[in-house]
Amino acid sequence: MESIKLKLIYPEDKIKEPILSKVCKNFNVEINIRKANVQENIGWLELELTGDEQDIESAIKYLVDQGIDVSPLEGQVFME
Repeated sequence: MESIKLKLIYPEDKIKEPILSKVCKNFNVEINIRKANVQENIGWLELELTGDEQDIESAIKYLVDQGIDVSPLEGQVFME
């Protein structure tokens, strides 16, 4: 099992969508939310994503495709 810590920044039009729920269901990963701040026009989360490397990569791609800004935390580098 791999694990990566990420920061997600949601655009206003995505804040109310259950995107993380879809990620867990569709990509066989676990999400542990460490910090969050959600307001009416913007939201951000710091989380840990755990699963197989391929599932994590697919989940990150899905998040980016949904218009969410995804960046690694603590000097981590995306797996490519």
